[in-house]
Amino acid sequence: MKSRIFFIAACTLFLTTSIAFGYEATFEPSISIGEEYTDNYFLTDKNKKHEYTTTLSPAFTAKILGKISGAEISYRPSYAIHDEYDEDDSWRHYAYFNGWAEIAKNTRLDLRDSFLYTEDPTTEEEYTVDEEPITKEDTTIRKGRQTYYRNSAEVKLTHQFGEDDSAYLGYAHSFLKNDDPTYEDSDEYNPFIGLTYWFGPQWGLEIRGDYTRGDFDTSDDFDTSDDFDNWSGDLKLIHNFTKQFAGFMGFIYTNMDYEDRVDDYQVYAPTIGINYSIDEDTNLSLGVGYFSQNRDEFDDEDGVIFNGDLGRTWRFRRGSINLTGSSGYEESYFGAENLGFDIFYQVLFRASYGFTKRISGDLASSYRRDKYVNQDPDPEREDDTTKVGAGLKWEPLRWMYIRLSYEYRTVDSDIDSNDYDENSVFCTITLHPSFPFRTVQ
Repeated sequence: MKSRIFFIAACTLFLTTSIAFGYEATFEPSISIGEEYTDNYFLTDKNKKHEYTTTLSPAFTAKILGKISGAEISYRPSYAIHDEYDEDDSWRHYAYFNGWAEIAKNTRLDLRDSFLYTEDPTTEEEYTVDEEPITKEDTTIRKGRQTYYRNSAEVKLTHQFGEDDSAYLGYAHSFLKNDDPTYEDSDEYNPFIGLTYWFGPQWGLEIRGDYTRGDFDTSDDFDTSDDFDNWSGDLKLIHNFTKQFAGFMGFIYTNMDYEDRVDDYQVYAPTIGINYSIDEDTNLSLGVGYFSQNRDEFDDEDGVIFNGDLGRTWRFRRGSINLTGSSGYEESYFGAENLGFDIFYQVLFRASYGFTKRISGDLASSYRRDKYVNQDPDPEREDDTTKVGAGLKWEPLRWMYIRLSYEYRTVDSDIDSNDYDENSVFCTITLHPSFPFRTVQ
């Protein structure tokens, strides 16, 4: 209840501040009807069942922009109607809020909140609004068709005290609730702080520290995760050789302290790398490091990591191509499965092309390998997830578009019951105004 009161109060602050100093407001409604076919409704390796699902989705996006503050809110409810398995008919909801206000000179307050309510086990990845989402995409495996819902909120205060110097302080809270008792409910509490400071035109320092408290439910019928306290710090020293080329040395430290388990651990990860802005559309960021996970009770883990992104976008007259690769380690909690320390490798490819003024197409593919290091002597688990998709969009009218898409997904895991492959076809018709409704004061 307290979090809801805070959210409403913050939204009111953003909106009233904008109105008080003049504002520009836009409102864009839409309505969509979609049809989905899947050849593997229950995401099983054998005895696959196909299914057709119809969705009806009214939606809107409203924005208000003032001189010193602004806000945006989007809401998309939809009702899913299943052909064979009508007992799974249900509502789906997605809402997103983003607001900001300059509360003092060079000081800015940002607030974001994202809410998802659905029974679709693979739908979370569709709702990544920001380049840095509040909650990381859940890369673990969910198969159940019972409803679950997640809310993630973040408030961040940033102060600029130099041309390139800034400090920030923030707090994030996320919770996951599942109707299916085989999946754990969880709460994540995460205060964080950071600083960027340049000693001169060539030398800079970036510091980040955060604390994460993980709380999980308890169940007499299923194994549950242990509550924990996690402290993490990241220090990076940067040297600009030229305007386009920089090198850095960094060190990351993580301390995991479980409430009941004895397998606490610490991670030490020195890194070295470069950032190179080749041109406007090409940025190369490479960080090579070595991590050492020292576990209190079981065997230690260590290895070389490639920490960073290799991004390249080729733009041409009617389209673009983007290729990105990265690897590193993270801690996998607060998802469908809580699997602990995760060493990952991934590659993503995207391409789009405008065939005509009203017809465009896109391609996308990705591959990700996750190696989970368990907190007990059981064997390590590896999951390989591959996705390939293609889409075609046609705008016969300025206020209507039709999208037809296809996706193939396959999961290959050390746990045989997690394996599956799925072919899905989607067709969606969306109606929307040619231009958003606009008000200026």
